[in-house]
Amino acid sequence: MFHKPDSYFRQKYYKEDFEDELNDLFNKKFQFRFNSEWKLPERDLWFTAAPWKVKSLESLKSRLNFNKSQLNDFSIEEWSSHTRRRNPAGEVGWKLRCIVNPEFLTQAWTKFYECACTYNVVPLEAIAEKQIVSLHLCEAPGAFITSLNHFLKLRHHELQWKWVANTLNPYYEGNSPSNMISDDRFMFHTLDHWDFGEDNTGNLMEWNNSQAIVKKAKALGKVLLVTADGSIDCLQKPDAQEEVTSPLHYCEIITALQSLSPGGTLIFKLFTIFEHSTVNLLYLLNHLFLEVNIYKPVTSRQGNSEVYAVCLKFKSNINLEEYLPILKSTYGTDLYSKVSMFPLESIPETFLKQIEECEYYFTTVQCQVINNNLQAYLMQKNIALHRDMKKIRSIVATEFIWKYNLKPLPIEQEILKGALHEENKINTNPRYHRGSYTERQLYSKLSLKEKTKNLSAFLQAELLSNPMILINEPLKWMNNEANKAIELKFTYGRPLQKINSSKFILVPIFKLYLQILAEEEFKEIVLQRMNRGQVNAISQLGREISKVLLLPEFQYRDNYNTYEKNCFRSMLSTLKDLVVGETLILQNYNTLTHFNISVLYILSKVCFEKTGLASCGSIVLSKLLDPASLEILDAIKDECDKVSSETKDVLNSLPVQVTNDGDFFNNIVFYNNTFYRNQCTEYLMLIEQSL
Repeated sequence: MFHKPDSYFRQKYYKEDFEDELNDLFNKKFQFRFNSEWKLPERDLWFTAAPWKVKSLESLKSRLNFNKSQLNDFSIEEWSSHTRRRNPAGEVGWKLRCIVNPEFLTQAWTKFYECACTYNVVPLEAIAEKQIVSLHLCEAPGAFITSLNHFLKLRHHELQWKWVANTLNPYYEGNSPSNMISDDRFMFHTLDHWDFGEDNTGNLMEWNNSQAIVKKAKALGKVLLVTADGSIDCLQKPDAQEEVTSPLHYCEIITALQSLSPGGTLIFKLFTIFEHSTVNLLYLLNHLFLEVNIYKPVTSRQGNSEVYAVCLKFKSNINLEEYLPILKSTYGTDLYSKVSMFPLESIPETFLKQIEECEYYFTTVQCQVINNNLQAYLMQKNIALHRDMKKIRSIVATEFIWKYNLKPLPIEQEILKGALHEENKINTNPRYHRGSYTERQLYSKLSLKEKTKNLSAFLQAELLSNPMILINEPLKWMNNEANKAIELKFTYGRPLQKINSSKFILVPIFKLYLQILAEEEFKEIVLQRMNRGQVNAISQLGREISKVLLLPEFQYRDNYNTYEKNCFRSMLSTLKDLVVGETLILQNYNTLTHFNISVLYILSKVCFEKTGLASCGSIVLSKLLDPASLEILDAIKDECDKVSSETKDVLNSLPVQVTNDGDFFNNIVFYNNTFYRNQCTEYLMLIEQSL
């Protein structure tokens, strides 16, 4: 049984030296004070003014960027390691896991739980009606959802809860890994609750996707809670984080406002409040909600600009339908960054003063943390400094559990009933970067020889640092499954222009592969290379080969979806010519997309006796069992022919729960890691020789 510490224990344990610091850490918040004289501009003034700046906010921005610029020469790995040790809340997760063991515990889990406990995020309407629908935007990997479940089960167990979530689709290979969370450990089990929009990309900045998500959420009932935790990679523009992310925040808020029922709560992540775009959005929200708060949870990294806006009691005092045409006109467009939602003269001075007060507070806190971390870095041998931080970390972790009265949940009250604990999976493809900001900026100015050397060093570093299991034997065999039932389930969406990501390979290897081909000079050298006799490599294995199908290599001038479907039709034609017992070798068969993997799954499970993945980059389909089994591929071809258009294509023919699990999935990942590792090595050698 978990017991809440009594006040005597806390007073004894928390020495007076740390009381003030503890209070500051848990109370980084600001609340806007609404003035009845504030009025929204007339509708015909919306998005008509040029972007504007406020001198006092520009001054604060310069101050913050100066402090952040001191970090330009630190490598991300080195600085992150240092700040992790200096993070006062660094032990919260560890202690929570030991004492409470929440479902899918991440930093996002703790941040949401803080927001939920600090403010009355569950509306009175939900409590009265004993039901609540929540919508979670830009939500991957899903920890806000498991955190909300934990909160509701402990605090409002009588509520009936339904939820739907949106995020960039990690199963859509056209999405960039730099903006997408590919961790699907929770999503994989709850896919029915996720909506990736009309085009299946999950991109909330597409109007039609937004409307599809709004429709799905409202179909569940009254939406009384919306969260939005989206961000955009600002690594190349650390001094312009707000400008880069503001268009996404606008899309999140407009989607949320269309979804929310009166009395509802909106919680969304933002960063600084220097620019007209954020000032305008907060001015709008102050008219639409009874209470607007800016809050930085203790478990949010202290040295970054991340804060959360917690907006309570949606008033819906304007008819949003009337404003939708003007709101849609800038939604997800470049126009949003070129105009201001409201003219500066329409924003009352009293509101701007509150914005300045709010931003001065959070900027000052962030600058202090950056400078304290820099000082600590220079004083790493100061034992007393580290001793104090160790005490603070322990105190904060204990206070977190005590303050929010956290207790374990019975397994049956978890969303996945303990499945995530049992799997004990880790995220194999986290988002990360190497080197310092200065080094990344200098890369673009390097000569081709220097770039080649740089990329070769990166490859070696990845091979040494990643615990990858690569295919070292000539062939990795997968046996068929007798009487395996295959049920087609088609997924449709935006046709793939190019492959930017894949669930079937570790991110660093594929990222390096794409980086090599991103240099036009490198790409020319690579595309001119000779095909290096993969057929002979297979022949040396002494296998009985009936036919070899050499598929064309993807020319990067083409659209990938056209290339992929042409290859599929070519392969199907060749397969139809096989007779029972014959073996086919596939070369240049792309194993990164769900469409191709679903086809390969069908071939390996029901059509051939066994399937071999060769370390040299070929696939052996050994001994056709029954030509009639290929008819299922005809159904896939017919579906592709039927739906193919400029805006729609077949992206998958099987559920991801079938293809992305078990030995088959692991073997494909190992195969791709091996193949693309070898490709990168070969490309870099060719480039080095050519230079």
